[in-house]
Amino acid sequence: MWLSTVRRAWHYKYWQRQTAGYLRTFEKNNKLPNNEMIGYVINDKHPKSIRVACDRYMWVMRYKKAFRFTKKVWAHDEHSECMVGDVVRVQPLGYRLGPWKTYVLSRILHREPRDELAPRASEKRNLLQKSETSNTEMQ
Repeated sequence: MWLSTVRRAWHYKYWQRQTAGYLRTFEKNNKLPNNEMIGYVINDKHPKSIRVACDRYMWVMRYKKAFRFTKKVWAHDEHSECMVGDVVRVQPLGYRLGPWKTYVLSRILHREPRDELAPRASEKRNLLQKSETSNTEMQ
């Protein structure tokens, strides 16, 4: 794995390139039951919700190569414990929570190393909104 300069923002495509098929080997070893998927969190800006990018590798006979297909799904994270970069396992609910959320977080497989006190993006937004309201009240 090539280590490069520190990036300002985490992006899932960058993570895919750096890990060189980590999820592919993990998924090959474990045949996942009932449509469960493994992916990484790419968005945690909403409370109790995460966006997960799940990779599928399919062998295409015409080109005799394995191609990666990325599916992005919304998942319900009840305790808001996941943050951007975490590798998680999600399972389908069988029904929808809202217009898009159809999966639920079943397990966190790997936590991305970060500061202990780093807040989630949804918590940052709430803090910004609170500071803006307090500033308007003072004026």
